[in-house]
Amino acid sequence: MFMKKIPMKTKRFHKLQRGMSLIESLIALVVLAVGVMGLAGLQARMLVESRTANHRAVAIGFIDDLSNRMLLNRDAAMANNYAMAWSDPNILKDKNDCIASVCIGADLAKYDLKQWLQALNAALPNANANIFPSATDPRQIGIAVAWSANERSTEANYNNPFAVTNTGFLGTDCPDKFICHVVYVQP
Repeated sequence: MFMKKIPMKTKRFHKLQRGMSLIESLIALVVLAVGVMGLAGLQARMLVESRTANHRAVAIGFIDDLSNRMLLNRDAAMANNYAMAWSDPNILKDKNDCIASVCIGADLAKYDLKQWLQALNAALPNANANIFPSATDPRQIGIAVAWSANERSTEANYNNPFAVTNTGFLGTDCPDKFICHVVYVQP
């Protein structure tokens, strides 16, 4: 087989293509950079969602713990001795010590709430709780646990990026900029 000679025009055309491949490379680099930035944003969002899911699991564990405490002190729970409003400072000030002496009824309920709230505050960021009787069933007690939706809320430029809204539930509303988990239990 004989090889054909490449005409002079084609050689000139190949020389012009060198600049086009550089522009194509730059465009590909920009597309790659945008993709990597998108993946970084997705990873950051996944971290936030993972943290929120972890906090929700912790809150569920604490609600289960308080529910078991109420079950063991059922008469006090049904008498509404476990009721607590958001940010009730009197709960943590209670000097009752049920380890040193035997407590029953309302005294045990106060002690349970103090111990439970201290552990909740240690486990969740800016934790808060509300315990209230159900408006529809007198045998049920609502337990709402709240934690801050944004741990960096003190920074002026990072106030509320996740637009947490108060959905409202029987008995009370979730505080602003908090995420709440509400469970109704029957002791």
